[in-house]
Amino acid sequence: SMKRFGFVDQVVDYLKEAGVETKLIEGVEPDPSVETVFKGAEVMRDFEPDWIIAMGGGSPIDAAKAMWIFYEHPETTFDDDPFTVPPLRNKAKFLAIPSTSGTATEVTAFSVITDYSSGIKYPLADFEITPDIAIVDPALAETMPPKLTSYTGMDALTHAIEGYITRAAWALTDALHIKAIEIIAGALRGSVAGDSQAGEAMALGQYVAGMGFSNVGLGLVHGMAHPLGAFYNTPHGVAN
Repeated sequence: SMKRFGFVDQVVDYLKEAGVETKLIEGVEPDPSVETVFKGAEVMRDFEPDWIIAMGGGSPIDAAKAMWIFYEHPETTFDDDPFTVPPLRNKAKFLAIPSTSGTATEVTAFSVITDYSSGIKYPLADFEITPDIAIVDPALAETMPPKLTSYTGMDALTHAIEGYITRAAWALTDALHIKAIEIIAGALRGSVAGDSQAGEAMALGQYVAGMGFSNVGLGLVHGMAHPLGAFYNTPHGVAN
């Protein structure tokens, strides 16, 4: 969809104008697989990028985060414990451009990758994989179909509510989550209906929720939703 609506070409043109050589990694599926990650990391090791630019929904950005880990540290595995990712940015920095208003992966320390052969979803969690730069442009999300807008919007609302009630919550994250709930509750229906102002509000609301839960984590709603997605191919927002 990013290519179909011209956003990829626009970014590539900007980079060419700046004298930056690029190589596209395409075809990331919804709920990206370990195979996709390994293939992308191999392309990166061959091309040796200084910057990784991830563009699209939560799936391509999550996949790119995982590719980044294996690009810089091929010896790591998906079975490694959370928050044990070796230091990154030895080879590349990371820029995220989200096309959906939901996952907030452009501002979080998380990535979720699926092993379809075993039905396991691997949660990668480490502040090392938090993007260096996030460009949140509501124009990208406006091109998404209403059903996807509703799914990702429910994911954002779940982030805000679940982040607010998690045991690690404190005054600063409460402020972020309460504000995110207010924004999303007032904008979600309108964004699904195609209202551009509501879409802009959703882009902000999901981002604010991400700023909150990235600092305190989530809970059993996401703990149950991810296996549902892995076993039954249920869209993540619906599972939430």
